[in-house]
Amino acid sequence: MKINGKPTLYLSQFLSNHNRSINIFPLTQQRCYYFFSARYALSAGIKAVGIEPDDAVLLPSYNCWTEIEPFLHAGIRIVYYRINSDLTINFNDLLKKIKYTNKVKALLVTHFLGFPQPIEKIKDICKESRLLLIEDCAHAFLSNANGKALGSYGDISIFSLLKTLPVPHGGVLVINNQDITYRHDAEDPNFFSTIYYAAELLKNRTILDNNSYGEKITQILYNGLYYSFSIVRMFLAGFRKYLHPSGLYLVRPDSYIFNDNVCSWGMSAMSQAILSQTDFERVKDIRRKNFQYLLDYFLEHARGDLPFRELPRGVCPLFFPIVLKGPEQRENLYQRLRERGVVTHPWWSRFNPAVPWEDFPDAVLLKQRLFGLPIHQDLTLKHMARIIEEFEKVYNKSGA
Repeated sequence: MKINGKPTLYLSQFLSNHNRSINIFPLTQQRCYYFFSARYALSAGIKAVGIEPDDAVLLPSYNCWTEIEPFLHAGIRIVYYRINSDLTINFNDLLKKIKYTNKVKALLVTHFLGFPQPIEKIKDICKESRLLLIEDCAHAFLSNANGKALGSYGDISIFSLLKTLPVPHGGVLVINNQDITYRHDAEDPNFFSTIYYAAELLKNRTILDNNSYGEKITQILYNGLYYSFSIVRMFLAGFRKYLHPSGLYLVRPDSYIFNDNVCSWGMSAMSQAILSQTDFERVKDIRRKNFQYLLDYFLEHARGDLPFRELPRGVCPLFFPIVLKGPEQRENLYQRLRERGVVTHPWWSRFNPAVPWEDFPDAVLLKQRLFGLPIHQDLTLKHMARIIEEFEKVYNKSGA
């Protein structure tokens, strides 16, 4: 059995003609726009709401890297507010930054790992301070709070579909504020960039039975497909380097590099087809059941610190987080579990040099110690039991 950290892509997901009706927020919204990835959706949103270079925007100190780049690229001044070690907003610090920062135009709020920040309170703060609210729902596709979908509260919101679904790319911008005008003339993304990432998803799939003849044949075929594209990719890399530097064949949706030429890319027909084959309620239901299974176990068997000790109604979790003792333990766990066939998440390990990290020790702690176990929709409770079994085998040897 091999357990991958991401949901599995199946060829049937974009070859079948039996399409489902897409009836889930935000994909049903009239002002829902598709992009290659969430960072380009955010870049478009920044322009749509009219944030200028002399404006300031408040961003969370705990961040990936990529959500900062659109603001830096636009020359916008960023002021960071504190995120506590349990992934909640430090409201004392936030209110202080709002009060004492000149020309604050907007506040970006991240719903980490699919769990909602107190969004009603945040919306009231933005209304009182006359700030635009940007909801970062990159982790929170399918999550609700107070009976409403996350992403429906902000003036604009962004989503990253590829964090929850097995699509080769897919970012979404939703404009909720009717006073904001925007037009998106989307271009098709580069074809090779799309199929290469799709081949990677096919190769790195969850395998239910390593000894199954059918599984072995399928894996050989997918590996062959991936390595064939890898050879083509090497050729294109050389072609790009020496003959066509502006070529976009190698662009990845999970890259840390912001590329101006990708801003106009929409979402491919392949990603659209996968969306049309997806049972979104099933995705959410399985993720919740798997999360609850791990939560019940780790509440009884203390292993590190748990940022979330309950699963609120409406939440669609991204993965199961544990805050470990240090970066060495996290790296050891990641490597040893990978060797044993369980791919996990050493989450957000990169430090963007634009952030004054010395001012945010809680964010540094999270960057170095937060570790995630997969709970995605391809996994059953049998997989969860296997994850726990393998975790326990390596935990005490990892520096616990």
